[in-house]
Amino acid sequence: MSVGRDGIAVVSVPALRLAPAPAPAPLPPLDDVQRAAVERAPGAGHVLVVGAPGTGKTTTAMAVFERRLLASGRGAGLDEPVVLLVPGRRAAARIRDELSTRLGRTVRGLRVRTPAAFAHSILRARAAQLGEPAPTLVTGPEQDALLAELLAGHREGVGRAPRWPREIAEDTLALRAFRAELRDLLNRAAEIGLEADELAEVGRLRGRPEWTAAAAVQREYEQVLRLGELTPDRGERLDSARVLDAAVAALRGWSDDLPDVPPPRVGTVVVDDYQDATLATARLLRALADDGAELVLLGDADAGVQGFRGGTAALVRRATSGPTEPGGFDAEEVVLTTAWRQRRELRSLTRSLTRRLPATGSAGHRDASAPEPAPEPATEATPEPDGEPTGVEVAVLRTRPLESAFVARVLREEHVHHGTPWSRMAVVVRSTSQAAALRRTLSAAGVPVAVEAGEFALRDAPAVQPLLRAAEVAVTQALGEGAARAAALDATTAVELLLSPVAGPGRLDAVSLRALRRALRAAAATGGDGRGVEDLLLDALAEPARCAT
Repeated sequence: MSVGRDGIAVVSVPALRLAPAPAPAPLPPLDDVQRAAVERAPGAGHVLVVGAPGTGKTTTAMAVFERRLLASGRGAGLDEPVVLLVPGRRAAARIRDELSTRLGRTVRGLRVRTPAAFAHSILRARAAQLGEPAPTLVTGPEQDALLAELLAGHREGVGRAPRWPREIAEDTLALRAFRAELRDLLNRAAEIGLEADELAEVGRLRGRPEWTAAAAVQREYEQVLRLGELTPDRGERLDSARVLDAAVAALRGWSDDLPDVPPPRVGTVVVDDYQDATLATARLLRALADDGAELVLLGDADAGVQGFRGGTAALVRRATSGPTEPGGFDAEEVVLTTAWRQRRELRSLTRSLTRRLPATGSAGHRDASAPEPAPEPATEATPEPDGEPTGVEVAVLRTRPLESAFVARVLREEHVHHGTPWSRMAVVVRSTSQAAALRRTLSAAGVPVAVEAGEFALRDAPAVQPLLRAAEVAVTQALGEGAARAAALDATTAVELLLSPVAGPGRLDAVSLRALRRALRAAAATGGDGRGVEDLLLDALAEPARCAT
């Protein structure tokens, strides 16, 4: 190191050498049917690729995306040569990362999106051309919070409350589960294009008064959204159910709004897991196809799992019909015939189960066969351990504890007798509550467990819930008045906060809570004023020094 005339230190460092970039991940091997779908010439028309579980639909989708991205570049006047649409955000992020690794470079703006995110990008491009603020996508938690405020206002007499049927009590309106059902109803109505008046009419015709009441909430909900757009720095507010149709309207009316600006054009739209697409997604695809986009749809109607979110598995069957039918694209059907992810035993079980399902179209993909096992090189014969897994085992157990114990035993035997790493074993359960109970049982049996995190709102995280509850109590007591301020902290909330990390050093466990209740019960018995344990608990929290004496 040397110091120059101006007092600036000059440091000499050895030359840095950058390590060579890792080689791109090779493409998985494709069978003849997959290769034909991937090498299909652009302009040959829409295509529908169907296949049973494990036949490589996602692999084919990524291969089509990669081939057309590298072949077309960004020429031919296209804003995007190819777009890959995936139903969920997590799947989109995983596929985007895998494609970036496979291509060996970071692709700026790699268009692997959910349909809602892609529709939002269309609206954002339109707003930019018009010089308007970008639209805002209302998230699920924000939608839930807005509905909670509307329902709370109705209970307090603010506005005109809907006429809910007598079966829906007033206390029910405050439940998060009720809001989730209401939000699902409003989203499904928006996806099929029902306005508030139309939903109310359907409710009257079908004898569903709760639909008519929900229509009134929908009308007020839309008014509140529009009210939030009045400030000049905020754009249109849209939730995920309405953003798709808004994008369709923007594409259809682009030439009227922006006659001198060409609309965003896409060469090829690849849609993975098409069985989980909604009717609104099909309408967006129709608008893109009418503008020259070519569709490559991949799905399996037997594997549809997003029906509760508006997924319509029948769209797979409709894709091969004419454009006069909703969701019809006159697509050519390609059937994948080899199930690469399943051995013979599992493939036979899957085939027997899917054959019991009602067919929503061509069912030929159900007959996909497992590949022939590769011949093993001749080696010296070694005895196989007893109990080697053979594929599929069915166990019928009478109770949930017996089921959990059976799963723990099977996993331990597989690890001890066959040397299978814990990371190579998985347990699939029906619900989150069952996963929590099974995790406790497996941990007690010495089986290390890592639960895959699902998609949930941040407010539902166990570490966040008590923090939000404490903040709610503090704000209500600071700003509330009268009964609202007095009811901000009840005994149930107090116990919830005392058992949570929010309590800090004063946090109680179950044993300490029982001791506190016994002490309060003894104080209530000797006090003679008829006050209960709950009242004394609240007094202890309000004035701990006085109660300690």
